[in-house]
Amino acid sequence: MSTPQEDQSGIPRGPVKESGSKIFKDPVHGTITVTGLCVKIIDTPQFQRLRYLKQLGGGYFVYPGAAHNRFEHSIGTYYLAGTFARILQQEYPDLKDDEITCIEIAGLCHDLGHGPFSHVFDNLFIPRVVPGSEWKHEHASVDMLDHLINTNEDVKEAFKKFDENGTRGHLELIKDLILGRKNSAGEPKGGVHEMRGEKPFLYEIVNNAETGIDVDKWDYFARDCHMLGIKNNFDHDRYMKLARIIFVEEEGGKVPRICARDKEAYNLYDMFHTRETLHRRAYQHQVTRGVELMIVDALRLADETVRITGSNGKQQKISECINDMAAYSHLNDSILQFVEDPINLGTENDSLPDTLEQARTIIRRLRTRDLYKCVGQYTLSAADPFTQDDIPGIREKICSPTMATWDDKQFEIVLTSFDYGKKKDDPLTKAWFYRKFEPAKAFTLPADEISRMLPKRFQERGISIYSKQKEFEVEIARRFKRWSDERKMEEFPENSGQQVQMPGVSNQ
Repeated sequence: MSTPQEDQSGIPRGPVKESGSKIFKDPVHGTITVTGLCVKIIDTPQFQRLRYLKQLGGGYFVYPGAAHNRFEHSIGTYYLAGTFARILQQEYPDLKDDEITCIEIAGLCHDLGHGPFSHVFDNLFIPRVVPGSEWKHEHASVDMLDHLINTNEDVKEAFKKFDENGTRGHLELIKDLILGRKNSAGEPKGGVHEMRGEKPFLYEIVNNAETGIDVDKWDYFARDCHMLGIKNNFDHDRYMKLARIIFVEEEGGKVPRICARDKEAYNLYDMFHTRETLHRRAYQHQVTRGVELMIVDALRLADETVRITGSNGKQQKISECINDMAAYSHLNDSILQFVEDPINLGTENDSLPDTLEQARTIIRRLRTRDLYKCVGQYTLSAADPFTQDDIPGIREKICSPTMATWDDKQFEIVLTSFDYGKKKDDPLTKAWFYRKFEPAKAFTLPADEISRMLPKRFQERGISIYSKQKEFEVEIARRFKRWSDERKMEEFPENSGQQVQMPGVSNQ
């Protein structure tokens, strides 16, 4: 195993260049060297597909600079995962080289399962087309990794050599790291399940389900801020340099966890504040959401007509591709162009082309900036129990009495949430820290010991309503305001400070 390079700060920067390695010039991290099995993974159609998936989905229609894709984010996550793991290994040699390789592969492959326009597909499209589905892109990432290995002989052989035909459980560990799993009652002993209990810190690097502090976020925070022109105050290099693995007392005994220097608490709050800022100004920007709702409507209509060739030549709907990785590997952002200018689109009966034309109409509106318009926003109080299940009730009230010219298909209602990653909770309550003069003693840090200037709340929820047709904007806005005024009269603690906003109805 090659030794890591170091820059002037002393931070290991990955393995030295080897035969067959590749160098990527990254705008965020600089020069990234990729070696071994990871090079073979990158040079497959399944991984190259990530070049055609916009990182920010509909955000590119709002921010012209947001043209980056899942491809470069995945390589950046690979780089940070390996860098962080090697820093931890310097003072914790029980972190083995093959485990670091697994961490790097997990970072590289964690987003293989994203669909067209990234989170638009799994958060908006699939729930609407497959009600009750619990499918997430992480599950597809694991399935796509299997598909990638099985359909690329050189990768399959390289994995066999690395994993010694599965006897070392490397592939199982990689999948587990992608999913960010934790042990649960009734699971078998041994293998990756034993690893979760013995080395839980492995699960705190790529996808940290415990605290949300992980390299996946570090890369997309830095990358998205860079491309959007938004300031990122979080310094991941500093955090990594000061982190260490310490045994902490948990139920069942002492286990090794990643711990941060106590003074890094401010840096971590900057990280979570950056997350909230990105959601408010980009990911859940009202125009971005309007664009994404249009994309979803177009895909829902196209789902009745478009067929993708999958395993054994079987033709799959767009929504069915999540169960067939051969078909799913053909899905990317270009699906809108294929619907707009059809290429080998299948039809089953004479009635289907009408839905296809409706989908094309929505896409043409998207191209000409005739967008769905946010015509009302309502901020929920901290105690308001409103959930997604309450949205049909709003739809019913807005449509009552029934209008002859429009119905509930002419608007969309969206529940928004801006938080620090753990909904109402302080994200650092489960983080471990250590002090400079007690580097082997881990402890949790109460918020009032960090600062008395921290937020009192860590979540703000709201409701937005979008009109799909310009001629109905004023009426939909008026009816939404009537509903929100009635909502304000209901007795929720702290409800007196509610604000109801009605954006202008001119198009943006």
